[in-house]
Amino acid sequence: MKCPSCGSTQINKNGHCRGKQNYRCKSCGRQFIAARSTKGYSDDAKQICLKMYRDGIGFRAIERTTGVSHNTIINWVKQMNAQEQSEPDPPEAVSLQNCANSELQSSSLTEKDFFTQNYEFKSY
Repeated sequence: MKCPSCGSTQINKNGHCRGKQNYRCKSCGRQFIAARSTKGYSDDAKQICLKMYRDGIGFRAIERTTGVSHNTIINWVKQMNAQEQSEPDPPEAVSLQNCANSELQSSSLTEKDFFTQNYEFKSY
């Protein structure tokens, strides 16, 4: 067994905490547990829940199906939306925006006139 901090193999047992053996490194003095368990849900569970949300299933229905708390799912959706907003637009969208802006500027039309000339609007 090695110290996670310095990599030394000179370690001593140092009591128990919550039923797990503690160790102390002789070199750096760090206290640690031999095997740490990871907390939280797997990436597969997260992807399944997000796919269910994108398919239109409600948070509590996803909770009943998967056993994952609806609050956790809401936090995952917020993270997903924040990541999507921080990503830049694809090149096609940027070039179309630039094309529309250049046509609008070169013809000295207002934005309203530009759209009424190029798109048909139905009145109801």
